[in-house]
Amino acid sequence: MTPLPPKTPNTFANKLASLQSRAWLPPVLLLLALSSLFLFDGSRGHFGGRIGGIHEQLSAKNMAIAENLSIDHHFVMFIRQFPERDGDPTLNVYSRFPIGSYALIRLATLPFGDNLSAKIYAARMLMLLFFAAAAVLAYLSLRRIASSRWIALTATLLAFSSAYPLYYSDVISSEGIIDVFAVLLVFHGMAVFEQEGRFRQLAVKTCAALLLGWHVYALLLPFVAFGLMRQLAKTRLDGSVPLIALRQIKHTARSLLRSRYTTLSVVALAFGISMLTLNFTNEYFALNRETSLTELPSFRSMLNRTGVDSPFAENYGHYLPWDVFLERQFHRVGAMHLPYAFSPSFVDHDNKDVMLRLFVMLGIAVSASSLIGLLFVRRYTMLLASLALSGFCWALPMRHSTAFASHHFEGLFYIGVTLTLFSIILLCMRRLGGERLVAALSVAALLIFAFSALRMSQLINSNRTAELAELREAAVDDFEVIRNTTDGKAILINSMPEFLNSAEVIYYYFSGRPILHGSEVASPERSPDFIATGARAPGLASLTPQNQIAFLYEWNDYHRHITETIEKAGEPLIRSDFFDVYLNGNSLIYVKDDCSLNDTDVGFFLAAYPVNESDLPVWAGQRGFQNLDFPFFYNGIRQGDGRCIAITPLPDYAIARISTGQYTRGADGSTQRLWRGEIFPSNPLINAGMEQINEIIAQAGAPLIRSDFDVYLN
Repeated sequence: MTPLPPKTPNTFANKLASLQSRAWLPPVLLLLALSSLFLFDGSRGHFGGRIGGIHEQLSAKNMAIAENLSIDHHFVMFIRQFPERDGDPTLNVYSRFPIGSYALIRLATLPFGDNLSAKIYAARMLMLLFFAAAAVLAYLSLRRIASSRWIALTATLLAFSSAYPLYYSDVISSEGIIDVFAVLLVFHGMAVFEQEGRFRQLAVKTCAALLLGWHVYALLLPFVAFGLMRQLAKTRLDGSVPLIALRQIKHTARSLLRSRYTTLSVVALAFGISMLTLNFTNEYFALNRETSLTELPSFRSMLNRTGVDSPFAENYGHYLPWDVFLERQFHRVGAMHLPYAFSPSFVDHDNKDVMLRLFVMLGIAVSASSLIGLLFVRRYTMLLASLALSGFCWALPMRHSTAFASHHFEGLFYIGVTLTLFSIILLCMRRLGGERLVAALSVAALLIFAFSALRMSQLINSNRTAELAELREAAVDDFEVIRNTTDGKAILINSMPEFLNSAEVIYYYFSGRPILHGSEVASPERSPDFIATGARAPGLASLTPQNQIAFLYEWNDYHRHITETIEKAGEPLIRSDFFDVYLNGNSLIYVKDDCSLNDTDVGFFLAAYPVNESDLPVWAGQRGFQNLDFPFFYNGIRQGDGRCIAITPLPDYAIARISTGQYTRGADGSTQRLWRGEIFPSNPLINAGMEQINEIIAQAGAPLIRSDFDVYLN
């Protein structure tokens, strides 16, 4: 009888070895982790994020561009259109980015017709799919480089657990997670090319990625440079070429020109220039062939972003000197390396506190560690070096860009440093005999990713209260009614509630029709057909009587009604050298005759103090008042006769006091108050003039008490 083999002890080490033998398990775990992003947020039918924050502004702007993309406008990318005096709409073009991202967003939202919420939901799901696809590409690339599924899984999950990828995972933007996907698509093509020599695949992936975003060039630059340097070194070591200077130079030049790296750079540049040429041509025709090349918005944006001719460098050059610039970049690198599960907060770049300094120190340490660690990687050092340097290659030309200074999402593109460092650490662990530990770490990375995604979802949803969600849903319903009523005619947008007071949001909701803001109504020839406003006009019939948030009126009727209301109001409640202020129903009306741009370029501050603080909405904070500040651009109407009128709706609750005025900012950034006044709606006698007071006394009849002071009950 044959003896049975000895039974293997059921130890933890043996369980890990069993896990490592299952090749299908790492990709399954990766997909399981990525699926958690689709589960942790059940409120994706709106733009999401904090009110007025990057989620809302970026998403709405890009949704407006995608919504306006059509064959009727020859696929010109533009944010909005507004009527001109000759009746032909002029486009506010935005063709500085490749068309591919906007075309995909448009295709994803096309089946939903006029359902605005469903379109937003579909676009945000598309962004999450790009996030998942980017993570899969990172996994596949690192698996080729490290020859280990577990190293690839662990490095990918840890890199995508940081605050930047999770925070911007569903932001609808051509500059965010789509660009990360494009960079990693090319990186995967590079890995296949280095291993299998499949150049055509790399070229196709490069062109496809350039259709989505320009950040691909930041990866191509170090890759091509390193490749040509390697080619040059091989040529100089070629002993078959006689050591005659001229012949050696010719041989070297011929070798470099025939190099696949040179071909790749030529293909990428030619493809990018072709897309830019198409964009510039579309802009030129969209602007009625009246704008020179150097004045086209996209061309000016390119000069601004690269610092060649940047108003930021001229006007705010002190804002990003090299030390501040490097501090911000290292902060972004540091934040990218810390999974959000262990991050105490998503630190703002502008906060000078201890946490910011810790992130900067972490960024310096990991950057140095990544570059030094590359010296100990035997295989594919050039690939990892190109990936690690891609973020810096994008940042350096952008030092003087107005956009780059404030766009914190640019930290996304340091994910290459993160992937490189984690891969190097795990490769070193395997070399030191820690193969089983790497498998154990992958399970920990899975939990870290899931917990980080949950925490980030809680952060983003922290102010999505039931009250705010109800208001947003009512607003979307109102806008759909307005869209159907206006039938593509020109609309003046005025005095929207604060949770909608964003130009980008309005441009999306009213896409497909000419849009004007009040400060742009300069003459009767440019007047709109309708006005959509958040301020009811008492005594004037609305075209949308069932609406709750935004109301539609015929422009001529509304304009005449407001003019008559001001004439009947008598004395203003607040007089100043700038604007006089009237109270009409539930709205404040600011009026200035013979106003100039200087009067309207400064902001208005407005604070409403309730009788009962419990009436304040949740998003108003704990300050005891509701901040209703606004610019004239959103709430104003500039008449052809030089008169300026600004209208802003007040909250529905009882208001004890209103404080309002105008402010401007000095050259040093300090706030300077131009004028200020107060209104007490709950005590009309405080605001009343003597004529009104005498009228109130006359209506009261005989006093109830006669003395040195007579007493009436009103």
